Amino acid sequence: MTELAVKIEHQVLDSEIEALLVEAELIRAHQPYFNSRLKDDKSSLYLLITKEDFPKVLRLRKTDLDKKIYQKKLALFGPFASAYRLNELLKIIRPIFRWCNQKPNKQHKACLYRHLDLCSGACAGTISATDYQADIKQLIAFLRGRKSELLRQLKEEMVALVKVEAFEQAALRRDKIQLIEEITSQNYQLKNDLLLPSLGQSRAEEGLLQLKRILREHRLIENETALQRIEGYDVSNTMGQQATVSLVVLTEGEIDQSQYKFFKIRSLQTPNDYGMLQEALTRRQKHPEWGQPDLIMIDGGKGQVQAIRKIWQWQTPVIGLVKNPDRLVLASKDPLTQKISSQIVKLPDNHPTLQMLANLRNEAHRFAKKHHTRLRTQKLLQ
Repeated sequence: MTELAVKIEHQVLDSEIEALLVEAELIRAHQPYFNSRLKDDKSSLYLLITKEDFPKVLRLRKTDLDKKIYQKKLALFGPFASAYRLNELLKIIRPIFRWCNQKPNKQHKACLYRHLDLCSGACAGTISATDYQADIKQLIAFLRGRKSELLRQLKEEMVALVKVEAFEQAALRRDKIQLIEEITSQNYQLKNDLLLPSLGQSRAEEGLLQLKRILREHRLIENETALQRIEGYDVSNTMGQQATVSLVVLTEGEIDQSQYKFFKIRSLQTPNDYGMLQEALTRRQKHPEWGQPDLIMIDGGKGQVQAIRKIWQWQTPVIGLVKNPDRLVLASKDPLTQKISSQIVKLPDNHPTLQMLANLRNEAHRFAKKHHTRLRTQKLLQ
């Protein structure tokens, strides 16, 4: 592809959701040669909206599209490369557009989604076909990227309903407007879900690759930054006594015990994990001959990470790994206000990045406890 490409074009969109939808539509429209997996794969996923009095919103495989029952359709979207992404998209937009995939029945028995307020009531007979189809048209407009047109229409309807004092209906339009603006804002991010194909990489290489992707997305590192050396830190003490802070290292994603060090805490004799970490990391910065880390990971949450950011002078980003369940804590400092902010990033349990960092955290805990136990034993013998 790089040999044949003559020029590159790009389109800036307002959110990840819009990018996901536009990508699927462009692939379906242009059938690009190099997207052979999405173009030819029989298992590609599509989103189909049926053509009937109460249209359904169905997730289908490519092999199902040729079936006679799906020949009549209002709209078709896809292909989508990730089932997880498509499911997440549907989960996000369902509270806004509230479709129903159950046929209306004479008993007007409500479906499960109706009880969860995720269905507008076609199954229970609480909405007319005309009103239901109007909601579906709004959904189609949203999926086709006509957000501005949709918001303008909803605002006009809200104003008109207020004028006739139909405040309940106007409130529904207002809530829908707020939700659409929220999920299409630049700050709204889809979850980090994808376990990218390894392409022959080791588990460590895959973990590093995806860690770099996460840090780049949160603007903590530049594209060219290499995470060759990652340092992990943990504290071990007994009521503040014989406190030690461990320094353990990942080199190219692999545990490197030859680089391990520990700090015997001198300034504190009372329980204070934040202060102990600050002392250790302050002393760490006095030893550039050990090699400068590309990333610092603390065993702990927002408090520990923010405490380190206050005293950390090097440009190395600082993250935390908090337990139960394991999740990342990313911290950044505003260059103008110097205000430190933190953000939680949740990853699947089997994510290679999470497993790699959990291994580093466990080593930091083991090494800190080992030297704390040694110091405590020496004290008892004395």
